[in-house]
Amino acid sequence: MSDQPKSWHPTFEPRNFPRRAETDAQWACVLRDQREHAEAKGIYLGLFQLLAAHRGFVRTCPLRGCRRLGRCTGRRAEDDWSFPFRPFIPPCVPLDADLVEELRAEIRAETDRMVAGLEARGDG
Repeated sequence: MSDQPKSWHPTFEPRNFPRRAETDAQWACVLRDQREHAEAKGIYLGLFQLLAAHRGFVRTCPLRGCRRLGRCTGRRAEDDWSFPFRPFIPPCVPLDADLVEELRAEIRAETDRMVAGLEARGDG
């Protein structure tokens, strides 16, 4: 059992790069960067899932689990970039460029609001 607390967002696997001539310190930076990037992708997918549920996409989701829970837990393949941002878009959200951009704008606005609130409290 892992000592890590369960996060509110899904996880992505860090990409594996072949090690070349990096020093141990450089390689540690590469690995840390890949872990942070994978976490950022998971957070972005988690925000998309929360918004998909808020917008009601889960009511018509092709995944029974999402419909039954009334919240989005679905995800697309991590390595399928055939549509912009596809790994971050839950299966219940249609792959429509205008809709996806509208949802991305809503996520950006909400995260900006959250950051402004943290900064106003002195936490940012």
